[in-house]
Amino acid sequence: MTLPRDQPDRSERGRVVEPVTSDPAAGGGDDGGDDRRVQRRRQIIEVAKGVFAEMGYHHASINEIIGRAQIARGTFYLYFSNKHKVFDAILDEALRELRGRITRIQVGDPAKGSPEAQLRQNLVRVLTYVFGDQPLTKLLLDHSQSPQSEVAERVGAFFAGISALLAASLEYGIAAGMVRPCNTRLVAAALLGAVRGVVFDVLEADAAPDIEAIADELLAFAKYGVFRA
Repeated sequence: MTLPRDQPDRSERGRVVEPVTSDPAAGGGDDGGDDRRVQRRRQIIEVAKGVFAEMGYHHASINEIIGRAQIARGTFYLYFSNKHKVFDAILDEALRELRGRITRIQVGDPAKGSPEAQLRQNLVRVLTYVFGDQPLTKLLLDHSQSPQSEVAERVGAFFAGISALLAASLEYGIAAGMVRPCNTRLVAAALLGAVRGVVFDVLEADAAPDIEAIADELLAFAKYGVFRA
């Protein structure tokens, strides 16, 4: 998934800066050089994530990113053609990380624990990632209603991917007899909205989150709702 615009970035003077073809810090073509290239790309993504979260996408600039990363402008362009591409890379990586923390629940396998225990483990892993990378979380929450259509669309596509993952999990749960029959699309949207609301509230409180307690409350909400039986 990419943003609509894919043009070479322009400097503040309006000059088009073309990508370079080598990064002196990346080394040669050996495995060590490959590792350094991966590390360099990771460095740029991490720095850009903080810049976007702090300044907002519109005000963030490549100058700010390369200044904080302490790299040459040409080095940036070796890895990303513009800031849209960095933004894309951040969201793509986040989706991969979240998917990697969610494992399929095994029913009838005592070694795996109860389905509810497995679900709780998934939730704890996801919450640990979300609260452990607050620049990413702030970026996602702040840019979901961005006035820039391409940014809002990209973040919207990210959350649509999460919602689709939840819907697929609900469908699996229904087939396994763990979840009541429901409109999985609507319930997935409701669950995602609940989690986003909780994350926003916890971050606004500016205190260390009790991930275990948050996971328990979210599970109780999903299982029992708010009314007494």
